Amino acid sequence: MTLEIERKFMVAEGWQVPPGTTGEQLRQAYLSPPGAAVEFRVRARRDVHVMTVKTFDAASGAMVRQEVEFEIDEAVFTQLWELAGGDCLSKYRWNVPLERHVATVDVYDGHLAGRRVVEVEFDSVEEAEGFQPPDWFGEEVTGSPAWSNRDLAASARALPERQGETR
Repeated sequence: MTLEIERKFMVAEGWQVPPGTTGEQLRQAYLSPPGAAVEFRVRARRDVHVMTVKTFDAASGAMVRQEVEFEIDEAVFTQLWELAGGDCLSKYRWNVPLERHVATVDVYDGHLAGRRVVEVEFDSVEEAEGFQPPDWFGEEVTGSPAWSNRDLAASARALPERQGETR
């Protein structure tokens, strides 16, 4: 089990993907209900399929979670995807180098097209608290349920498809 310490922000208007930045398409589905103390997620990235289990502990603060992640085969992924009942999302993830960190920018598509967030992971809570975000980071949304991927997936199921939006 690993400890995940991260802060999440909206992406400021006008941000563009820097030249030479790597990215990849991700699909993920959630098997636990919104607000559950333990979150179960499956994710597909290229030919890699993983199951992730995260725990949320209010005493640890919004930026700290425990996480277990392991590979699963495509057939198991497909079965679990179907069990998610539509609590799914698709996004393109860009890894943008910062001085000492990597900013992970998620640009959602489908029902969530137009939404963009950036996350940065840290080795300690002290490091996370001392982090000064660059100008292209917008409002901080760390710990905001409305911006958790779990809740975004659930809300996507309830939204009508938006026409003409691209990433």
